Amino acid sequence: MNRHQLILFWVVCLMCYTMNAQLMDKLKQRAKERGIATSAEVTYDSTAYDPNMSSEDDDEFEDLVITSPEEFFNMDVVMALYDANGALVQTSYFDKETIAMRTESKANPKPLYHDRSGKFYAYDADIDRYKTMALLPGSSMGFMTAGLTTQVYKLPPTPYFQAFEALSKMDVAMNFLILEMAFVYKPEHFENNAFYIKSIEPCKGRTCTRYSYNDVEYQGSYIQFDDQDRLYELHIISTNPQLRDDKNPSGRFSFRYEPVSVELPDAVEQSLVPGPLGKILPLEKGLEPWKHNKKDKE
Repeated sequence: MNRHQLILFWVVCLMCYTMNAQLMDKLKQRAKERGIATSAEVTYDSTAYDPNMSSEDDDEFEDLVITSPEEFFNMDVVMALYDANGALVQTSYFDKETIAMRTESKANPKPLYHDRSGKFYAYDADIDRYKTMALLPGSSMGFMTAGLTTQVYKLPPTPYFQAFEALSKMDVAMNFLILEMAFVYKPEHFENNAFYIKSIEPCKGRTCTRYSYNDVEYQGSYIQFDDQDRLYELHIISTNPQLRDDKNPSGRFSFRYEPVSVELPDAVEQSLVPGPLGKILPLEKGLEPWKHNKKDKE
């Protein structure tokens, strides 16, 4: 993946979906109350608001309390992503020991990596080495991920935000490109919620609990858990006019739990903005780098 592809990759991640303004305002207020730094000046499209997205039941979830990142990231996970036609797009491997992820796909000859700090690693054929970079600090990136993921996939926002909140206190990012949902969500988060319809389904010789979306723009979509209450599958079919064409999130994520080993490659540090501009505007410091002390790297 070359530099231009990397830039496009992250721009798409941040900008291709409209954000839920009322949800983000609520999350920002909670973050402010609990001393979590966020990019408060970033604004979002209020036309994306869907009153069904977050129910009053969300506020009844107990706060997530963990004493270490390993307590939260307590399983090795393999996540396969399939497109709307059922073709395998990519496979991600998460290692609970290193809290890191490797993503393999036919589109890229070398895997992509993500680490616990929020950085991603991509191979640069021009220098025959991996480069590592971060678009935003881990806390800011995780906060944006919490809003993007819950809106695009129509998931209860509170459990996701609670996980981000707990991990941010330990300087651990939560942007593992959807795979983190395996640690965030449990069946209890979808119970007694009119937005989801519960059913029991067979799944490869076992019994799974499925929560189908009760939304005309997401007909056929569901999230499913196995008999150990682990996330098994997320199937999204969206006809939301704001997510049509190339922004349509239709596809299927499947999860399995088996031993995984991920070793992060040696890499050179790289600003997302190359050349002299990258020194003037280091985006890894966030959207307002001028607020940082110029000598903070020392």
